[in-house]
Amino acid sequence: MGVTVLRRLAEAKGLVPYRKFDRAYQATADKLGCVGHCVGARTWKRWLAGEVASRPYATSCRVLETMFGRPVEELLTPFSTTDGASSGAAALSARSLGEAHRGMYEMMMDAADQSREAAGDAERELGQAAMETIQDDIVELARAYLLRSPMEEFPRLVAKRDQVITMMGETRKPAQLGELNFLAGVASSLLAEACIDLGETRHATEHARAAWSYANSIDHVPLAVWARGMMATSAYWAGRPRDAVNAISRAARHNPVGIAASRVHSIEARAWSHMGDKDRTVAAIHAAIHARAAAQGEDELQTIGGVFDWDGVREQRCYSSALLQLLQVSGNAFEPRAVRDLTGQILAYTQQALADALALPADQRSAPVVATIQTEMATASVILGDMINARQTLEAVLRLPANLRTFPVLHRFRALSKQLGKAQPTRQTRALADDLVTFIQGSTVRALPSGS
Repeated sequence: MGVTVLRRLAEAKGLVPYRKFDRAYQATADKLGCVGHCVGARTWKRWLAGEVASRPYATSCRVLETMFGRPVEELLTPFSTTDGASSGAAALSARSLGEAHRGMYEMMMDAADQSREAAGDAERELGQAAMETIQDDIVELARAYLLRSPMEEFPRLVAKRDQVITMMGETRKPAQLGELNFLAGVASSLLAEACIDLGETRHATEHARAAWSYANSIDHVPLAVWARGMMATSAYWAGRPRDAVNAISRAARHNPVGIAASRVHSIEARAWSHMGDKDRTVAAIHAAIHARAAAQGEDELQTIGGVFDWDGVREQRCYSSALLQLLQVSGNAFEPRAVRDLTGQILAYTQQALADALALPADQRSAPVVATIQTEMATASVILGDMINARQTLEAVLRLPANLRTFPVLHRFRALSKQLGKAQPTRQTRALADDLVTFIQGSTVRALPSGS
């Protein structure tokens, strides 16, 4: 093994490392019309050391001679500065020194250019007005979402999420990048919420996972917990309660407290109810009640409000939903007394939730949320055989606009329809069943094509 003329020239050009040589070699080959031609790392090392038994292939010779400006025979001869130097070394002496100087000069110029570009890139930042505008836009979407149709809001959410992602590429300021990651997580959570309302649980999971990734990248615990809760919610709506339990257990690893913990336990109750586990459902409800009672102050996510304001209305609704689902999954396993007891609790939770909802100002009251509460209340009345109260409770729900008849509302209507099928087939029950079918068929969400 020796030092060849090729090695000395490669050193001058900074091409001894195979990775750098390979890029330069392929670029030269492409210019010569030999697209895709390359050599392996072992061959390169043999050339550098002069361990060549025969002349390289013609294409390789052509590329090497173009790169280094020497015949291949000269390139592969040993390099020497002694008096007995070979003819190749003699031809190189003065020229190689010039090549080395030029190579070093070019390297210094390249390094200076790279530093200049890096310095300018590092100073990139967004204006304060742009940051404040995108923050206000995301907050407005979160606060208005529960009051509007998800079909109308979804395009706005997508556009705003995409704007946030674009802005991430326009700044290098850590504080701005952190805020934009938070806003991207909020927007992704809203997209997950909208997908659930539109009945697309698979897409909801993808958006929720993205929200968790954004939150995790900046160690934002409340947002990470919220995103895990969305993943659990989309899982039980998709008929995968075990996945929902797993997702909510991951949320618990963030050690949420206060209202965040209350929401986690509320969703946990829903997940266990879909599995028909009464003890764990009830335990989760009690844990949620205790967490809310111990809550102090608000976190950054709660101050946004709207979707992220986990208030008593939605929490009480969660309790009634869990118990109602439990009856629908395992009702046959309960004694009549236990069914009456659970139904009484459902009525109590829905009555409290409805009272709290109607006490809110009109511009803060979600019509779909109120509709789900009243539908569950009506279902409980049907279970108890009180058709008159069921009909009266549903009067307002049946007038819900078609574009607000979301998937969660339709799901509860279908559950109510099944419960009506178990009741005495009177004229009153048949009329109510017909109204339910008309309501479901009139939903804009129901009319969406599969995968939309």
